[in-house]
Amino acid sequence: MKKISFMLITIFTVLFSVNPIFAQKTVTLEMIKYVDDLDREVSIPETVTSVVTLAPSLTETIYFLGGENLIKGTDINSDYPETISKVKRVIGWDMTPDYEMLLALAPDVIFASEMTSFAEISNMEKLGLTVYCVKNPADFDELFESILTIGNVIGKTDEAVELVESLNERVEAVTDAMKKCDDKNLVFYELDATDPTKPWTAGKNTFISGIIALSCGENLGDELEGEWAQIGLEALIKADPDIILLGDAAHGNSPEAVAARTGWNELSAVKNGKLFEFDDNLVSRPGPRLVKGLEVIAGLLHPECFK
Repeated sequence: MKKISFMLITIFTVLFSVNPIFAQKTVTLEMIKYVDDLDREVSIPETVTSVVTLAPSLTETIYFLGGENLIKGTDINSDYPETISKVKRVIGWDMTPDYEMLLALAPDVIFASEMTSFAEISNMEKLGLTVYCVKNPADFDELFESILTIGNVIGKTDEAVELVESLNERVEAVTDAMKKCDDKNLVFYELDATDPTKPWTAGKNTFISGIIALSCGENLGDELEGEWAQIGLEALIKADPDIILLGDAAHGNSPEAVAARTGWNELSAVKNGKLFEFDDNLVSRPGPRLVKGLEVIAGLLHPECFK
């Protein structure tokens, strides 16, 4: 886990006059230095009262830590929990930050993910805004580390420890159940089948692939080049997956629609009715709900292990 420095930086003083006949008062604000995931030293108030999140995973992490009331602005894609819909959107569909709104909100810290470019981070800092960058975790250990760090920054250290302990117990429950599995299913995770002759899937070194492996399955996409890859229908039929997870179900790709695609009726998964709609947000957003994604996928691949 990265080291977090708790050295206090120089206390700055804000002078203001309440009334001409009274002496000026001094307000001090204690700051703490942290090192973010870009190895940048970031100074953040000891007591954080307002934040902005620039990615759904960060929004959800702070929510699960009990810090929803701290979120004063977020990105256009953050839609969980439902109450977050009331929060102002500082990034629209063009994915460009609204700098004027950010300045008006004046958050103690802006949490940015890999979705935010270094140029945009630099622009925000030039405006005097504080940005803490969080990388996408590669596995559950890194996820738990990230949760603990964010919890510490926003003053939710105890809540973060409790959350991580709970999530870890759930992961261990799944991995223990998977020890009962006698075989592995070959899984095709469909990300986008706008062109059903060349659907997109998740390749190796992705959280999706890792979750499928923990669920006692083999990710068909591991044999392809790149983290996100397309596969031709002929190659898909040759590989013949046992199970198809429809991560694009929210876009109208139901099991019935998939079965009706030209050539797809040759797949074993289609013949055996092993087509499952799946909420892609559970595995595409690197936050606490990844554990729910693991539980759901493990249950779909090996329901017999959870009776």
